[in-house]
Amino acid sequence: MPGNQDSNRPPLSAAEIRTSQLHVPQHSAPDPNGYKPVELPRSTVVPVKTPTAEDQPAVELQPSMPDNQREIRLEPNRFEIGEPPRLVFAAQELEPLLVFNPDGRRVYDDRSFPWVLACHVFSGSKGGSGALIGPRHVLTASHCIDWQQLTVSVSMVQGSTQLATAGATHIMAYEHIVDVTYSNADDDYAVVVLDSRLGDAFGSLGCRTYDAGWDNETANWFNIAYEPLLHATAANFQTGFFLDEDDFDLGGGRMLITKTGDFLKGMSGSPVFGFWPEGPFVVGVASAGANGGVFGNYNAIAGGGNLTRLVSKARADFP
Repeated sequence: MPGNQDSNRPPLSAAEIRTSQLHVPQHSAPDPNGYKPVELPRSTVVPVKTPTAEDQPAVELQPSMPDNQREIRLEPNRFEIGEPPRLVFAAQELEPLLVFNPDGRRVYDDRSFPWVLACHVFSGSKGGSGALIGPRHVLTASHCIDWQQLTVSVSMVQGSTQLATAGATHIMAYEHIVDVTYSNADDDYAVVVLDSRLGDAFGSLGCRTYDAGWDNETANWFNIAYEPLLHATAANFQTGFFLDEDDFDLGGGRMLITKTGDFLKGMSGSPVFGFWPEGPFVVGVASAGANGGVFGNYNAIAGGGNLTRLVSKARADFP
């Protein structure tokens, strides 16, 4: 079929586009509003007063497992992927920031409790990871919330399969953190209240206050999170890293330092938890990483009694 007189011409330059009248063929089209995505509810921010030293000790919150599951695997089923992408600059291969060799993270695909509880959090221009911490409650980092946009959704994905999604009706946090600093990393957590009771179907993690007696004494900590450099959709897990509570942090929120746990940006808000005879309990939330300074290179985990208090209040106010 012969082309028209302009078929062999190169495309228009930017200057030509601005001065030319374009004649684009048109077609009959359906109403584009029929393709609009469902709009998320605008979340309501619930004011939460930061606890004082006089407040009662935080009461731990129990996990909950669906009754159709009889046992817990201490490691999720792996998700087989190819070689991870290489980061190269000026012919030199670079290591990702604040991943300590050897990288302990492994991509997985597991629909069983508690590995299924990982959540991908989306909020305006921000986002990160989180986990179900109650019947309709997701624990994440405060800085993962776009406090200007205030529309939040969560997605539960295993492997390449989306299992569930939900929007947020309320958000609870002590501080509306935009930029994480040394002074606010200890309270860098938020609880998102969902419009669907995902925890009834999948279960939820418990929450208990970290004890300084565990500092560098046990590496039996776990983390589940999303990080697109490892896989575009699948979650990853890691274990075998130490925690150390910051000795200079004396408030109800406590910063836990790890120099062996591997975290990157998309993993902010993900839970750090351990297993006890009663099940898995969260003790902290992945917050930020730091290069240099007094403590050298480390990743900061937000924990302390304030974390348990915030989750307790969210569960009580929005059962």
